[in-house]
Amino acid sequence: MISTWTKIDPERNCFRFYAISLASDLFNAYVVSCEWGRIGAKRYHRKVEVFSSFDEAMAQVKRIEALRVKHHYQADDYFGGSRSLSR
Repeated sequence: MISTWTKIDPERNCFRFYAISLASDLFNAYVVSCEWGRIGAKRYHRKVEVFSSFDEAMAQVKRIEALRVKHHYQADDYFGGSRSLSR
């Protein structure tokens, strides 16, 4: 599952993206991966967190999505996933 967010404000030269993915690995753990950066840039940042339960991973996804909303990001279809993971 993937949740994508963008923040676009041309007046402030702000063109940002944030992508959150949730997946299970081979060891029955849940991995929350976040990628963010400037839209169109060649480099971006990435953070990976591993959780032992689905509920813990979803709680982290909800916290991250709430923070994106607080920072005026909007759920977007830029990377092919227009849905929020927690909805």
